[in-house]
Amino acid sequence: MKIKILECSSKGDKRFSAFYAKVKAWGRFNSIENHYQMCKRFGDYKPSNWKDAKGKQPTHIELNGKQYDLNYLSQWYKMLWVNYLDNHPDLVRYAEEFDDFNDIFKGKSLNCQADVIRQYIKQGRQSLVDEYQELMDLFKSK
Repeated sequence: MKIKILECSSKGDKRFSAFYAKVKAWGRFNSIENHYQMCKRFGDYKPSNWKDAKGKQPTHIELNGKQYDLNYLSQWYKMLWVNYLDNHPDLVRYAEEFDDFNDIFKGKSLNCQADVIRQYIKQGRQSLVDEYQELMDLFKSK
């Protein structure tokens, strides 16, 4: 039996690419990639576009005008993807037909769309929510 692998990138099914998947966060509708990259801060420097931030080591992140420790970056990424997948149940049903998920651009990236999508499909939505609960609690307290 052949394993069915979903390519989650701009070279595969673009609906599962952070560059094409769009969500609303803090009143702005944008791609997951833009929300993710544009929250990064480098000391006092705020990137003007996603290319200024991609692949660089930030000092902290800023979400909705508030600063957060860098260790919340992965939680933010997962939160964005859960938002997207929750709003596209048709894509979740489609992804459930696959055995595994790949992103040919993964490289040494800390966060990978294929990994998050795999976790959502194979381990369930709640497994991701549990991982970003700490950030959700901070949003409620600030």
